Amino acid sequence: MLTPADLQRQTLRHYGELIARRESWAGRLVFIAGEGCSAGGLPAAVSIAGGCTLALDPGAAAVKAVFRQGGVDFVVNTLDEAVRVLKNEIRKHKSLSVALIAPLQPTLDEMAGRGIQPDLDLTSAPAEDLLTPWLAARHWSEVAVHGTSLRALDAQLLSVLPPEDTVRRHWLQRISHYQRPTPGAPRVLWLTPSESEHLAGGH
Repeated sequence: MLTPADLQRQTLRHYGELIARRESWAGRLVFIAGEGCSAGGLPAAVSIAGGCTLALDPGAAAVKAVFRQGGVDFVVNTLDEAVRVLKNEIRKHKSLSVALIAPLQPTLDEMAGRGIQPDLDLTSAPAEDLLTPWLAARHWSEVAVHGTSLRALDAQLLSVLPPEDTVRRHWLQRISHYQRPTPGAPRVLWLTPSESEHLAGGH
C-alpha cells in the first residue's frame, strides 16, 4: 500500500501525463481496468484535469477503501449504473470518477458489445514517456515541500505561481478533495529552480 506522500507523487505524475496529452479533459472519458487500478491515484488525476474516469476494478475491499478516502466519487456494481452516472457529467463537462466492481473479461466484452469507447483506454495505451519532455520544456522539477499545515502551505505555493498557470493551480486547489491532508505529509508539485529559491528564501 502506498504512503500518502507516494500516492500524492504518483497522482501528480498521472496528472502530468494526462495534461501532456491534452490541456483539458473536460467532456472526456478515461478508462482503466485491473485489480487495484482504482487505488493508484489515476481517478483523482483525471478529475483534477477536468475529466471523467471509469475504473473497472474487481477488488471490492480495495475499491471501498479508496472510496472512503475520497479517491473515487462513486462505487457501482453494474456497467449500466456506471454509464448512467457518467453520461450526464461527461455531457456537462464536469469531472467524476466511478469505480465499477465487476469481473474483468465479461465487463470488457459487454463494453465492446455496447460500443462504449473511452477517449483514452489506459489498459491498452502504449507505454510512452510524455511527461519527461513536457516538464523539461517548462523547466519544472518535482519537489516535496513541507509545512505545518497543508492548507497554509498550498496558499503559500499558490502565491509563488504565476496567475495564468492553471495547470499547477488546479493541482493545488483540487488535490486535497481527493486525498485528505495527512499530518506531516508534504505537498508534492512541480517548481522551476527560481520558484524553489523564492520559496526557500521566504519572500
